[in-house]
Amino acid sequence: MLKVLIGLLCIYSVTSFGANITVSVDSAVAVGNKSVGIGSSVSINSEDDQIRGPAIFLGSAVRPDGSSSYQIYLNQKSGTVFYIDSSNFNRSSKLQKVLDPYEQAGGTCAAYAIDQFMIQTHLSGFTGTGALADVLSTEEGRTHLLADSINQYYLTLNHRFSTPGILNGFGKKFGFKCQYLKGSTYETIKEKILSHLQLGSPVIVSFSTGPNMVKSPFKLKMYDQSNVKLDERLWIPRKIGERESGGHSIVAVASFEFNNKTFLIMLDSDWSEPRVWNMDSYINQKTDLSEIDFVNCK
Repeated sequence: MLKVLIGLLCIYSVTSFGANITVSVDSAVAVGNKSVGIGSSVSINSEDDQIRGPAIFLGSAVRPDGSSSYQIYLNQKSGTVFYIDSSNFNRSSKLQKVLDPYEQAGGTCAAYAIDQFMIQTHLSGFTGTGALADVLSTEEGRTHLLADSINQYYLTLNHRFSTPGILNGFGKKFGFKCQYLKGSTYETIKEKILSHLQLGSPVIVSFSTGPNMVKSPFKLKMYDQSNVKLDERLWIPRKIGERESGGHSIVAVASFEFNNKTFLIMLDSDWSEPRVWNMDSYINQKTDLSEIDFVNCK
């Protein structure tokens, strides 16, 4: 069994699947209150060719109840994102957490995005009034929060279909206030989004989709489960001139740079694992920025 402890500029010897492995943090990226944030560069040495070499840390995933799920790494050589079961790792409070999301039921992506946004906000270290932590500490509280998000977005007339309106209602209890992030150019929007993500503060992204899905910029693999094949398709904002085929809401958690491109870690409730977006390809001047909503709370 693999035992890894990630620490700043430290090296740890471990054994996994009969292969000797060492993991070291070469260049840590601090995000919010975490000293090893998403985007930190690491080196993995192993007898296993598929994971050996330079990699980028993409998050320590936890379930809604706070239990550890897996850690995520991008192998730079193969361009593969590996999800590695957290039972193989020693826990470290230095690592940035990302929610291991539930897959949505039916066409309820917006409500799931609101719920996942609040859980991710809690994982970022937000305290507010303390009520959010209390709600998320029990199964009853978590279930009620998701059900309330669905009810308010799809059924309640007062704030129906208004993400900021619903979140500001929750914010009165939890201690945050929400707003749209606006900008007339992609560069302006990008700067605003990345500035919030660098603080560990998530951003909800809601958009109209085009007729076709795109393929993930990286291959995806469950390292410990060879029989599990992950769907590498993504819904992204429609380009100008494309036919509108529906709407979608997801949560941007963090960003990282690779090969001079900016990528985002996304909670997309179409899938039960975080996904990676090519930000510069999926949100740019070829998209109608006026029909994409970006919402942040603080």
